[in-house]
Amino acid sequence: MTTKTIYQYLEQRHDKRSQELFVRGTGIRSSTIWHDRFVSRLSPDQIARDREIPVAAVYEALAYCQEDWENICREKDLEQQYLAQRGFFEEQSPDCS
Repeated sequence: MTTKTIYQYLEQRHDKRSQELFVRGTGIRSSTIWHDRFVSRLSPDQIARDREIPVAAVYEALAYCQEDWENICREKDLEQQYLAQRGFFEEQSPDCS
């Protein structure tokens, strides 16, 4: 039997195509918090201050990312493919006429 984790600070945004959880009441993806922590190397306190969220929300988002990392990455790969198919990453040359 699988138990579903109940989050205090995270929620699914039904107005977004993503299944990834967001910080409740914001447009901040959990993976953005992960990026701030491990790529930008910000402390949890800095992230909370910069993003104006409780530090407990930062820790909850990091724990969620650790638990669901494979699904988050799979969804990001699909999003990248979707954008690539629509030419989002093609270099646009400036019109110099």
